[in-house]
Amino acid sequence: MDLFDDSIVEHKSLPPLRWFANFSGSIASRGLLEISYMEDAGYTGWKYKLNCFLWDKFWPLYEKYGTTYRLRMDLSGKGWDDYDEDGVPYWEKYNLDWDYEDPETGDGFRIITKREE
Repeated sequence: MDLFDDSIVEHKSLPPLRWFANFSGSIASRGLLEISYMEDAGYTGWKYKLNCFLWDKFWPLYEKYGTTYRLRMDLSGKGWDDYDEDGVPYWEKYNLDWDYEDPETGDGFRIITKREE
């Protein structure tokens, strides 16, 4: 199934302005990513404020003049649920026991293998 078969490309302006708007959208997206990393680390200094400024100024320009894509997908078809063709959920087909647990953090890791029948 190809997700882009029925997608709609929306060009919201003429090419030179659209190119600049698409470039500004990449700047804004990177700024938002940096903001999320800095919030996780607890940093709210001048770099955080600079990235907030970049997001605030560049994203509206992209939304107004940039190229966007709308995907028209039918999510009710085959391949969009957790069950195979026989109606068995994927978590019953695989062995999902913890293989390793980190004693310091308590994080569990597992190796998914096909259950032998």
